[in-house]
Amino acid sequence: MKKLFVFAIAAGMFFVACNGANSGASADSTATTPADTTASAPVVAPADSLAQVDTTAQAPVDSTAK
Repeated sequence: MKKLFVFAIAAGMFFVACNGANSGASADSTATTPADTTASAPVVAPADSLAQVDTTAQAPVDSTAK
């Protein structure tokens, strides 16, 4: 039983190390597809906070000044 367990571990490590004998077209594991930046939404300019000024506002009155 102990020999079977050791054999199972060795076989498992072999298949992991050999990647299951899978021969892919690309050997580069870090290769990524380029990002499609043409389909992204356009950047919208932020709203101007000074565009709508309250013209009815009055300056606070200093009650201590005489």
